[in-house]
Amino acid sequence: MPMTDARYHLLEYRDITEAAAFVAALSRFLSYPPGSKYLSPLAPAEVLSRVLGSAEDIELIEVYLNAAALEAVKEVFESPPATKIRRGDQLPKGVILLIGAGGVEAWGVEEAQWHILADI
Repeated sequence: MPMTDARYHLLEYRDITEAAAFVAALSRFLSYPPGSKYLSPLAPAEVLSRVLGSAEDIELIEVYLNAAALEAVKEVFESPPATKIRRGDQLPKGVILLIGAGGVEAWGVEEAQWHILADI
């Protein structure tokens, strides 16, 4: 999963629809030719997430972006959201990989939400 010495940029959401919309928009960008450069085999974009709380009572959604994913975000969104930085070995247990070296599909909001909530 996360590389221990890599830097991950943390985005925090309180609304699952907002988090899913962000992940869906990023997945669509990465799945088309202009964004596919961020999925290079040597340093692919990685997007991970963790949900705090239950599916009925979500407290917080954490979305982690590696450097390549953050660069993609900067290209596709006019002003990327503010982030906190964590090293890979500082990521909490229970993060799940949403987007990584295996490529990505263009998700809608519902699909992204399903993937984010898959492990809770």
